[in-house]
Amino acid sequence: MIGDKTKDKKSILAERAVFRANSGFLFIDACLEHFHRGGTDAAYSRSLYVLFSYNFELMLKSRILLASSLNSREELLEDIKSHDLKLLSKKLSSEALKKIDIMSIEKIKESGFVKYVVNLIDGRQIILQDFTDVRYDFGKDALRNVDQEESKKMKNDIETLLKITKKIMEMVQ
Repeated sequence: MIGDKTKDKKSILAERAVFRANSGFLFIDACLEHFHRGGTDAAYSRSLYVLFSYNFELMLKSRILLASSLNSREELLEDIKSHDLKLLSKKLSSEALKKIDIMSIEKIKESGFVKYVVNLIDGRQIILQDFTDVRYDFGKDALRNVDQEESKKMKNDIETLLKITKKIMEMVQ
């Protein structure tokens, strides 16, 4: 139960974060089903990139909170204060990442944009745009590459991310 008084601070915060991430991924899934059904589109894609990155970040932070040795709410929240997915992933051991099907997270700068490649244990990859970078891309002189299969790829990624959030939800319970 959310906010259960018998749980410790990190479990409560982790539960809140992972449940928000899960509902965010379900929202993205609905958007992909009903609105964004094709390739890269400036308006839809940018909005989905922000939501993908934000919800992945919440999901990753929930795992970090569960693995943390910190106890105070302030320390826990300060420890996860970043939008850099690579930096956040370094707060987890490789075993802790593998428990949520992630091998590693790489930060890549390409054509003036920052993205993250999430390497999964099954060999697949999920590509996420940097949360800060995608929100302020209007200041860039370049455009993101067009991907005609974008919505299909996103739909597959959402299925994977929902499975990962379920694993973390089970850890919280």
